[in-house]
Amino acid sequence: MSGYVGDVAYTLGFYRELAPSYLNATCVLNGYEGLKVSDSLRYCELGCGRGYGTVLLAAANPNIEFVGIDFNPSHIAEARGLASSAGIKNITFFEMGFGDAARSGDQRLSEFNIVGIHGVYSWVMPEVRNEIHQFLRDKLLAGGVVYNSYNTLPGWTTAAPIQHLIMELSQRSSRDSIAVVNDAFALLKTLADHKSAFIAQNPGVKARLERMSKQDKAYLVHEFVNAGWEPLYVTQAMKNLSECKLTYVGSASLLENRTDLCVPKDLLGVVRDAPDAGMRELLKDYIVNKQFRRDVYVKGPQQLSVRDQRQRISELIFSRTLMSKTLPEKFALPIGEIVPKPGTISALLNSVGERPTSGADLLASGQRAGILDSDTVLILLLLISAGALSPARPDHDKVDRTSGHRLNSALMQASAAADTHRFLASPVLGSAIAAPFVDRIVGALAADRNTSDTDVAASAFDRLRAAGQSFRRDGQALAKSPENIAEIAKMVREFREVRLPVWRSLALI
Repeated sequence: MSGYVGDVAYTLGFYRELAPSYLNATCVLNGYEGLKVSDSLRYCELGCGRGYGTVLLAAANPNIEFVGIDFNPSHIAEARGLASSAGIKNITFFEMGFGDAARSGDQRLSEFNIVGIHGVYSWVMPEVRNEIHQFLRDKLLAGGVVYNSYNTLPGWTTAAPIQHLIMELSQRSSRDSIAVVNDAFALLKTLADHKSAFIAQNPGVKARLERMSKQDKAYLVHEFVNAGWEPLYVTQAMKNLSECKLTYVGSASLLENRTDLCVPKDLLGVVRDAPDAGMRELLKDYIVNKQFRRDVYVKGPQQLSVRDQRQRISELIFSRTLMSKTLPEKFALPIGEIVPKPGTISALLNSVGERPTSGADLLASGQRAGILDSDTVLILLLLISAGALSPARPDHDKVDRTSGHRLNSALMQASAAADTHRFLASPVLGSAIAAPFVDRIVGALAADRNTSDTDVAASAFDRLRAAGQSFRRDGQALAKSPENIAEIAKMVREFREVRLPVWRSLALI
């Protein structure tokens, strides 16, 4: 297993940056030709974990053939089971190492248009990273896109001693990895309580330990109990991937591509005078003490002229994904926050109704409100980063929604037994959307317009009880009383008024 932890299953999650529509928008917004998302493409996720995210993407993109690769047999068995239970046909999972995949002559493991690598790159041994490089050299088509997210320096500098201590404990313990992490926290707490110089002289360590104490233990195991754990400078990653004929085209954290939004004014000149893209990115990482990068590369990138980029932006499709009545007024930046002029957010966001909207329509809405095109694009970046707007499929009105609906139905049914699968597939976006527990429980029931809020709430109580579960408040199970039904009924009403219309527009149900 090349030093990678294997006794604890990875967490279940979804990362929107892996979606083909999002990667296409990232390329275009950074001035490069993107992906033809509605074509018959092939997508491979290296290190797919338990396959949940890959299955969501396959259900939301029925025209794309997906392949998930992971060395952990428990992960692959679970992934295959989820895909099979929902009847997702455009996906194949392989239990194998990256080197075996790179050397394989199996046609299903070749000629990919997209390769996604989330979090894996800085968690594996150098020889495994080289196997990733071999896979990218041999299996990615010209014009193909790679998403690579990884722990980066200098932001992880103070975490290295923590990880080293955890690994030393792991090597001396016969206990499972969760127990090792718990033992490590107890030891680190003792060091902190007795004012260890390492913790006292590195103020960021205590804050990091506090954050870690609130994180999922399974995540912490995969993050820290790995012999190959090695945060990388962006220039190291760029050099490695350039040898695979890959060119960095930008960050999937879209605001980070705007130097003026992530560098203080007095340092703008330093960054802009850097000799190349690698040095600019490295300086930006030092300025904000970057910990995690979401990088997008293209094999043979085609840079767009200003005119062509405007045309591509006009052709992009966006859908409203704001799950609140309240419009965002301020937005977090790497160096603080930005508050757009009054009326600018509403002018754009309110122009996106229950149907997806083109970039051309958004630019026209901005022009009618007296907003410069450049400012409209900035507001678009802010809204995407805040999750209020999302890139959508260009053929959103024609795409087959059957797989997405089938998967979401299975996921909402499973929610009654455990609050685990917290995202639903959107064939409109070609991506997935976070769905809170209560919404997943009442979603299908509340979609019936002939059922009252109270009846939906009562049925939801019964459904949870039949699964041996219950609604909870402050960790305590709620009984099916008139008062508690009335409380859940309020949540049903809010869901119907605010989020159900968005769910319908995204084809979640």
